[in-house]
Amino acid sequence: MSFATTAAVVGSAAAAKAAFDPETGQTTQTQQLDPAQQAMLREVYGQGRALAAQPFVPYTGARVAGFSPDQLRAFQATRGLFETGMQYDPMAGLAGLAQAPAPSLLQTDISAYQSPYTQQVIDTTLGDIRRERDIAQRRAQESAIRAGAFGGSRSAIMEAEATRPYVEQAARTAAGLRQAGFGQALGAAESDIARQMATRGFQRGVLGDISGLQAGRLGLLGGIGAQQQMLQQRALDVPYQEFQRALAYGPQQLGLLSAAAGQPFATSKTTGYQPSTLEGALGALDILNQPFMKDYFGGSSGTTPPPSEPVPGGGSGFNIGGFLGSDKRMKEDIKFVGKEKGHNIYTWNWKDEAKQMGWDKFPTIGVLAQEVMKYMPEAVMKDENGYYKVNYGVL
Repeated sequence: MSFATTAAVVGSAAAAKAAFDPETGQTTQTQQLDPAQQAMLREVYGQGRALAAQPFVPYTGARVAGFSPDQLRAFQATRGLFETGMQYDPMAGLAGLAQAPAPSLLQTDISAYQSPYTQQVIDTTLGDIRRERDIAQRRAQESAIRAGAFGGSRSAIMEAEATRPYVEQAARTAAGLRQAGFGQALGAAESDIARQMATRGFQRGVLGDISGLQAGRLGLLGGIGAQQQMLQQRALDVPYQEFQRALAYGPQQLGLLSAAAGQPFATSKTTGYQPSTLEGALGALDILNQPFMKDYFGGSSGTTPPPSEPVPGGGSGFNIGGFLGSDKRMKEDIKFVGKEKGHNIYTWNWKDEAKQMGWDKFPTIGVLAQEVMKYMPEAVMKDENGYYKVNYGVL
């Protein structure tokens, strides 16, 4: 066996040992601080202890400012406005307006709106008409006397015909004057009803304005209350904040002490590379690819057969090209130990049939060929005995 072959075997064996011996390859390094630096750290630590031992000193001064005199006067003025505005009850007035019946001409006394001088005007006009009638009557009598028919029926007819227009005029005039007086009285009554409705609308507007002013003053009073509440809340917050500061004092002092301690006086650090389970298994299996192992198991050191072809070599049970027997049917006591690069990793024991084929020379950790075949069929092949093998090199 050549030196190169021996070195390769030793390297593969070391990789296999690293897979199953976690302590392999780890190095422990210890660093010791310089004595002068240790003295400086001790001095700083002593000062930190003294600082951390200082007692908690609460602040006892005033931290909340009260209201200014101008603010207090504004508050008082606002209260006065509120109390003055609240003397009225606009809702009661609005309710009275809503319940009051609407005025109507049917319930109105029209005679109260008629002019007291209407009858006087009618009497005066009728008096003028009567005088005109009397004049016409005298003229008719004079005409009858001249005609020699005074005192007879002829005279009466002449007088009646002479006064008839004046009688008719008197009737028409009296009726017209009375109708005009009634129309004037009716218009006055309607105007009065319109004025009453307008007055109600004005009153409703005034009551609404009063209600709005009261709401505004109520809002001002609420704003005063909010300011006073904020001041009182601030006065309550100050002692609570001081209480919280007292609670945080202990951890704060401990932090100062920890900061004063600085770096530890001596440190130790463990470094090393811990290979994964699958890497360890592949490192162990790399022994199979060494030339002396090919000769040892009777395999050819020439070109390896393609993965898709049966593996020659009698009962050796492995393929020098990277394929390794991993058929589930040849294993027992199979236990799942974890995942590596998406592959399920198991441990197992070989069955007697596998041992007869020489498979017991390989590590009992890795994958199951039947599982790998489902998602990576190119990494699995079937040998001449009908058992599945896995190419660990492509996993």
